[in-house]
Amino acid sequence: MAALRRLACLFAPEGARNGEHELLEVALAHSPRVEEGGLGLVYLDVTGLRGLFGDEAEIGRRLARSAADRGLLVQVGIASSRISARMAARRGSSVTVVRPGEEAEYLASAPVSLLDLTDEMAARLDRWGIRTLGDLADLPTPALFERLGSEGLRLQRLARGEDPRPLRPWEPPSIFEESVETGWAVETLGRLGDLLAGLVERICEKLERRGLSADQFEWACRLADRTVHEGRVAPAVPMNEPSAVAALLKASLESRPPRGAVDAVTLRARPVRVAPAQESLTDRFRPSPRVLAATLARLAALVGARQVGVPVLQDSHRPDSVELAPPHSRPDPLPGKERASRSLSPPGRGPGEGCGVARAALALRRLRPPLPARVTLTAGRPVHLRSDRLTARIVASAGPWRSSGEWWTERSWIHDEWDVELGDGALCRLAHDGSTWWLEGIYD
Repeated sequence: MAALRRLACLFAPEGARNGEHELLEVALAHSPRVEEGGLGLVYLDVTGLRGLFGDEAEIGRRLARSAADRGLLVQVGIASSRISARMAARRGSSVTVVRPGEEAEYLASAPVSLLDLTDEMAARLDRWGIRTLGDLADLPTPALFERLGSEGLRLQRLARGEDPRPLRPWEPPSIFEESVETGWAVETLGRLGDLLAGLVERICEKLERRGLSADQFEWACRLADRTVHEGRVAPAVPMNEPSAVAALLKASLESRPPRGAVDAVTLRARPVRVAPAQESLTDRFRPSPRVLAATLARLAALVGARQVGVPVLQDSHRPDSVELAPPHSRPDPLPGKERASRSLSPPGRGPGEGCGVARAALALRRLRPPLPARVTLTAGRPVHLRSDRLTARIVASAGPWRSSGEWWTERSWIHDEWDVELGDGALCRLAHDGSTWWLEGIYD
């Protein structure tokens, strides 16, 4: 009769950012079957280790002591499934052992947030009043599938402590390196790119044979004067496709070409194991990560790496306050900020009030960038506008709506906005930053 599988989880509350190697060493010193579970997490199979190290509680204490000897503070959880062992490690204080068959009972009081839910899924479960893993485990399975699909069933199985997937044993990474002697001095980027493409073919073939990808490629060119010109490329996603990798390396070389003739080229790849993923039939189409990575590399070579990224709103009321984040990052969205609708209606009277029909909302066409303008004021209110786009008398105005911030720094700002109606009936938005007027947009 096969022994019941028992797994231990080592959890480093500080993330073990600088001690991942030590955490693996602790696990490998006690079991040959070890899996990396992410930053600060390692799983190991402790089935059948009682004869070597004692009962499971003693195994847990031994693991904790071994980690402490390496300067790591860890919590240990032991259970029959990966999810139960991880929850026991994260929720416990030092060593927690969950007896076989008691996983669901142990997990029942744990908050659902421990499942690392997406923001959308967490919000949906919160609306349903699902606060604990026990609440999720008790939901009717057919109804849950109708509302959340296969993802809902997966989460419910985890909430019940069911995680039948076997460990993916950790393997020491191989060295993937290829070199070539040119035989004669190479002085053109085209020829150098062809040499690199040949090295890429050989390395990617090795990666694919082992079911691996690479998350970093390093190249080194030995120049005719015996100096070495080096560089590296980290794609947005691990890859092993020769054409995509070659495009990345060529773009990197074009942005930092060697300063002399090249006698030899060496290429190294840092291998990683990537879990296969299947595209959803219901999600919207997304571009291939590998094609996207190659395109981003070409753009970075053309305009500079700092000029390529994803615009992200800053946590500020300053208009158009954005910054560029790396293309592969996923910044947390800022809390929603609603802007009160503005109209030229008198105070206390909303659009459409007092009439029999609803009034359509106005759309503002923003001018990018806003146009400088000259505005004439009478009694503190704009009465005339002159700009390259519009010049007219102002017959009605609403405002100002003022915002300001960072007054305690050298980057202090002030922003007044006006909605105005011109003599020809056009509606537009003006802005004043304390010194200059701008035409920000025109309403449809």
